[in-house]
Amino acid sequence: MPYSKGESPVLDDSYMYVCSSTELEDDDLMECETESDTIVIGRAEGKVYAVDGICSHAYAELVDGELEGTCLTCPLHFACFDIRDGSVLEGPAEDSLNVYEAVEYDGSVWVSRERR
Repeated sequence: MPYSKGESPVLDDSYMYVCSSTELEDDDLMECETESDTIVIGRAEGKVYAVDGICSHAYAELVDGELEGTCLTCPLHFACFDIRDGSVLEGPAEDSLNVYEAVEYDGSVWVSRERR
């Protein structure tokens, strides 16, 4: 959700800076890490989303996969996840990915450190 000046959603450290908004184009993926999680951030249909960065089926870094529309494809066994809500669109994965809030504010992309 875009925020306007004066309504900062990122005033405390519950969010972390990822990149400038111009660095993340449609179908691009980026990765960031918290103390305990790897998160992949992608822009789909003009909006920024963030989900677990490791496939729920077998250990694979999803940043090395592909994002086409809202389908995030794992590079290892080609499981497909909906980047908007982490749901499995195509196996072999059976478990959804955890979702993190991603926001654009003042020309920057920020991601929540906590899962939703």
